[in-house]
Amino acid sequence: MDLGAYAQIDKLNAIMTCNGIDVPRLRGLRLMSQEELVSPDDIASIAHDHAMCECELLCESGFRLNAFCYDISERTRRLKRKYLIYSKDSYMPVDVKWDRIHGKKRKAFKYVVKRVTRRTYTQYAIFNRYCGCPDILYIHARIGGGNWPYYGKKVKSQPWFICKVDDAFDSTYCDIYARIKPPEESYD
Repeated sequence: MDLGAYAQIDKLNAIMTCNGIDVPRLRGLRLMSQEELVSPDDIASIAHDHAMCECELLCESGFRLNAFCYDISERTRRLKRKYLIYSKDSYMPVDVKWDRIHGKKRKAFKYVVKRVTRRTYTQYAIFNRYCGCPDILYIHARIGGGNWPYYGKKVKSQPWFICKVDDAFDSTYCDIYARIKPPEESYD
C-alpha cells in the first residue's frame, strides 16, 4: 500500500469528481506534476529489497512458486537461516547465500529474484514516465492481479484511462494512470 498516496485521497478527491473518475477500492492518489523521478539506484535498492522478501516467502512456502499457503515454524526458520543473510539491526533478509543453494531450489530462487526485479523496474519506469506531467493523476487501488478481471473492463473503457501496472510488492494492488484536465482549468 502506498501510504503517501493514501494520505492525499481527501485532498485530491475533488479532482477525480471533476474529471468523472470513479475507481473501485481506491487506496491512494497522487498528482504526477508534484512527483519527482525515482533514481535508478533507488529502483535497484527497492527491487533488491522486494526480491529478498520474496525469497523469504519462498522458504516459508516449502520452495513452491506462486504459493498461497506459508508455514511459519521452526523448520522454516532454520531454512531461512540456512539460505538467507539477515542484517544485525533488522529482521529483513539482505542477501541470499547462493553457495548453499543447488538444483531446483536455486532455480526457484533465481526465478523469484528475476520476476520481482522485472516487475519493480516496470512499475517504476511507468511512474517515471509520467513524473512532472501536469495532466496525469496516479491512482492506487486494490484491483490488481486476480481482481482486475472483475473491475478492469469498466476502468479500461473510461476516456481518462491511460495504463495500469500491478504493484511489484503486492499484486493485489495496482497503479492506474489517468489523464485529467490541468489544475488551472478546472479546480478553483
